[in-house]
Amino acid sequence: PTYVIAFYALMRLSAIAVNLSPTNQGRELSHVLGETGAVAVISLDVFLPALYKVLPGTAVKQLIVTSVQGLEATLPRPPEVPAPQRFEDLLRPRPGFAPVPQQTAADDVALLQYTSGATGVPKGVMLSHRNLLASVAGICDWMQHDETPNAAVLCIIPFFHIFGLVIGLHVSVAKGYRMIVVPRVDALDLMPLFALIEAHRPMSIPAVPTLWAALLSHPKASAAMFDSVLVASSGGAALPAWVQARYSALTGRRIYEAYGLSEAAGASHCTPYPQGGPEGSIGKPLPGLQARVVIASDGDTPEREAAVGEVGELVLKGPAITQGYFHQPALSARALRDGWLHTGDLARRDGDGFFYIVDRTDDLILTSAHNVYPSEVEAVLSSHPGVAEAAVIGKPDRLRGSSVCAYVVRRAESAVSVEDLLALCRANLADYKVPRQIAFVDSIPHNPAGKILRRVLRS
Repeated sequence: PTYVIAFYALMRLSAIAVNLSPTNQGRELSHVLGETGAVAVISLDVFLPALYKVLPGTAVKQLIVTSVQGLEATLPRPPEVPAPQRFEDLLRPRPGFAPVPQQTAADDVALLQYTSGATGVPKGVMLSHRNLLASVAGICDWMQHDETPNAAVLCIIPFFHIFGLVIGLHVSVAKGYRMIVVPRVDALDLMPLFALIEAHRPMSIPAVPTLWAALLSHPKASAAMFDSVLVASSGGAALPAWVQARYSALTGRRIYEAYGLSEAAGASHCTPYPQGGPEGSIGKPLPGLQARVVIASDGDTPEREAAVGEVGELVLKGPAITQGYFHQPALSARALRDGWLHTGDLARRDGDGFFYIVDRTDDLILTSAHNVYPSEVEAVLSSHPGVAEAAVIGKPDRLRGSSVCAYVVRRAESAVSVEDLLALCRANLADYKVPRQIAFVDSIPHNPAGKILRRVLRS
């Protein structure tokens, strides 16, 4: 609840909010605080040890904490760090205090949304009040269903992530929904989450694919468990086909697959409500947004529109699109050209106007002069009943340029072998796409949105 109160207070003050993950610490946290010149930090006291290490030397003048363990009173504080103020104390009435109204323009920056770092160093995406309102309006226009006042939304995706901020927080406030705020989810113990679903009967559950997979693999998953859910949505990464099939078999409805990014202030695409879309599709652009697939210039020919079914870069335009990256004019100019945001994601469009994400341009594997999209190989590997998850990267190869390498997490009790998976790949993929190496691992690194961190695997 601290986040909800604080965010709207900052908007009322015409301040700029900077979203940080609790996993941000050390050099990364210092970078963000230094680059933004942040003057205040609002957090929980359990994160004070990490903050005390980096706050000296920053511009932070106020440290506001919600007390969970009373650490603000017991933890030794460096002398250069301001004394923590308790959030609870600031909520008490102050006689004679009158807030001064602040003037805010629609195009003033409201939020610096730092990217997840999935492809490198996190970048501060500048989002204005107009950007955020346009994103909320597009989602509200998409969700055409009978309204139930005070309907519950299960807010599992953290508000510091753009998906959770817009879908969980802002849309709930805009529509008058009741937020069931879940501060943390343990994938190994989902019983508290099932208890919340049973108690509150949510109308909407936005979640990342890894959580949907965990929920639907659980023995407690049932049709009755999800019968109140009108809007089940997934974003942050591709939704495995078996997860969609399992949910449809249980409920007779679909999980609506969305695509978005910080630079678009949240979702830019979603499969249509209520009918859904073709398997593997991210749907169509949300109201207010334009989308194209383009083939980049090669120096001799200009950028051109991709043909139906042809793979190219997804570009977006509309009032939800960022103004650029904070203090990075050159990067902003490369990403925003003639009003179009170049997302860096490879996509294709079918004849009915549905879009499909193929991969990131950064993750494309060039092997023996052939293009290999990691997601295509991952989909084949994940289709094996003994595989829980797969991630594919390119590794340097003196002969091929790059070779296809796969990391695989087995399901519990699975005895699937490398030979089994190679046979599956050979039966479903061209020879140059078949992995040259397959390694079994206990887990695959993800960012907070559930997206595979292939750069971590490559390093």
